[in-house]
Amino acid sequence: MFAGLLTGSCLLSFALPSQAAAQTASAQPAALAAPRSIPLLQTETNSNGTPIVYPKGAPQITARITEIPPGVRTGVHTHQIPLFVYILGGKLTIRGENGESTTYKEGDAYMERTDWHEGINEGSEPVRLLAVYPGEVGAPLSVKRAN
Repeated sequence: MFAGLLTGSCLLSFALPSQAAAQTASAQPAALAAPRSIPLLQTETNSNGTPIVYPKGAPQITARITEIPPGVRTGVHTHQIPLFVYILGGKLTIRGENGESTTYKEGDAYMERTDWHEGINEGSEPVRLLAVYPGEVGAPLSVKRAN
């Protein structure tokens, strides 16, 4: 009986791949699409020109999506660890202490500045952004300026 089960199993295992191949061949497109990569950013500096400096402690990556409603400001803050930003929707203005500003729109990618600055949604739709912090365990993602 064991020999019969084994033989049946072997026949079944040989039959399934060819049946599966026949079924999936008709569902496959004529030419298989290859994976592709779309570069978002390659830089050695933050958006204000300062060199990117990696933390020296135990590494910790944090990724989050942030939403900023129209008319809302983030408050003046800084980042002690690198911060990669990709704008998913809306327009975000980043204003530095000396008044210079840059507006980022959907599809823009940048490394956040490391000096004191604030983000402002001056538009009429929410800003949605992906923020990726290649930081370290215990390091704050941002530091708010004391009033």
